Amino acid sequence: MKAAVFEKEGRLVIKDVPRPEIDTGSDDVLIEVEAVSICGTDVSIVKVPPAFVIEPGIILGHELVGHIAGKGKNVTGLDMGDRVVVNPNDYCGKCYFCRSNMPNLCENIKAMGVAINGAFAKFVKTTEKVCYRISERVRPESAVMAEPLACVINGTNKLNARPGETAVIMGSGPIGILFLQMFKASGLSKIIVSEPWSFRRDFAVSAGSDIIIDPVSQDLEKKVMKETSRGADIVVDAVGTQLASGIDIVRKGGRILVIGGKTGAVSSFEQIKMITKELRVMGTFLANNSFQPAVDVLESKKIDAGRLVTHTVPLDRIHEGIDLLKEGKAIKVMVDSLDI
Repeated sequence: MKAAVFEKEGRLVIKDVPRPEIDTGSDDVLIEVEAVSICGTDVSIVKVPPAFVIEPGIILGHELVGHIAGKGKNVTGLDMGDRVVVNPNDYCGKCYFCRSNMPNLCENIKAMGVAINGAFAKFVKTTEKVCYRISERVRPESAVMAEPLACVINGTNKLNARPGETAVIMGSGPIGILFLQMFKASGLSKIIVSEPWSFRRDFAVSAGSDIIIDPVSQDLEKKVMKETSRGADIVVDAVGTQLASGIDIVRKGGRILVIGGKTGAVSSFEQIKMITKELRVMGTFLANNSFQPAVDVLESKKIDAGRLVTHTVPLDRIHEGIDLLKEGKAIKVMVDSLDI
């Protein structure tokens, strides 16, 4: 089968690779991939220098929807032909964190498309426990958003967002827009988005942002204070570099969530502000008890996650999709036509 394989720094190649095989006596499943979206992690891996270092020979891709095409005899909860989405971070179930209901922090986690082969191919292998059935009625554009949405729901649960509150989202990439949609559905009264890229600012407006700010040409803190009078109840750093700014614009007693995974980012701020404002600053990582809720939200159509897919490309044009994301000219790019 054809696959997009990380060959070396800065080089992702489309090449022939063996179709994965499953051990018939295992809990493995083989998934025929219907569609897969390009994540910021994929973009970061192929940058020069890479933000994430992985071993050469790994097939990238982890935000997928597909159908069960094979299974081991220990698979009891899935049938051939079932349509599924996948938590790409397979966990051991045995370490301290797994046994403490924190599988996203598993000490032996196997990340699809990073540590093990991923889904930029016609077939991918994983285990039953990380697969979730999803209705055939959910468009592939929405279904491929299950994984990032599950991460956003995990963060939203930590924030305990309440109707009538105000929020600032820093960054209107896929994660920022999904937070925007979730906050709108939760009844927040005013949602402010800060984004330097013009394409993404325009998209945030179309997605329902109440206020849009260009942090390059506008004073973010002054604008937020003007719009909220006391600072935002909630701040989400979807970039991964904006904690210091978040501390400045959140109200006393407010909550800050950092979800952007910017490797090597360092923030400098006066710690006394955290004390005198009695802030709650939280990090959130991957999905935790939030994958089934993500599927339920997608099936209910309470949010339109599929609108984030602004471009679709076949596997042999995956580099075009990566370039669009690098240049800030796309929100989400979906890859289909995987059997070129």
